[in-house]
Amino acid sequence: MSVYDELEAMVGEEAGPFPANDEVNKAMIRHWCEAMEDGNPLYTDEEYAKTTKYGGIIAPPQMAQAWTIPVLWPKREAAPDPLAKAVDKMNEAGYFGVVATTTTQEYFKPVKLGDKLNYTIALSKVSDEKTTRMGTGCFITAEYTYKNQNGEVVCKQPFTVMKFKPAGA
Repeated sequence: MSVYDELEAMVGEEAGPFPANDEVNKAMIRHWCEAMEDGNPLYTDEEYAKTTKYGGIIAPPQMAQAWTIPVLWPKREAAPDPLAKAVDKMNEAGYFGVVATTTTQEYFKPVKLGDKLNYTIALSKVSDEKTTRMGTGCFITAEYTYKNQNGEVVCKQPFTVMKFKPAGA
């Protein structure tokens, strides 16, 4: 069985939910807004936010992934997920190059102060072998689904990487 057949057999495999380490909070929202130079008062001005349909501060929707980034230190063993398993299989088959190619986010519900997010990750698509300027390999797409503590989907984020054997190697 080829590595492509193995990956194709994994399509639909899902792992999680993986919980966020922190609940949604003002400090992280403020840091994000400062870094992005995002002056939307809905994210940082409590008095203004109370007058909106949300009734209070919400997080910038683009932060969905930021809430669920695993702890970086002290180092912990990562939970197995289908994207990591697919990347490992490609590495074992000699496809050492990797490049993130695309990601998008689709938003469904606002994320509010105090929410505790979690996510699942599912392998959703594997391309046939392709040859690009970078080398020969395949595109692997996983979909992250972020939910709040009530099980409501707040964001979906497909993420595609190319695993390849570098050209000329």
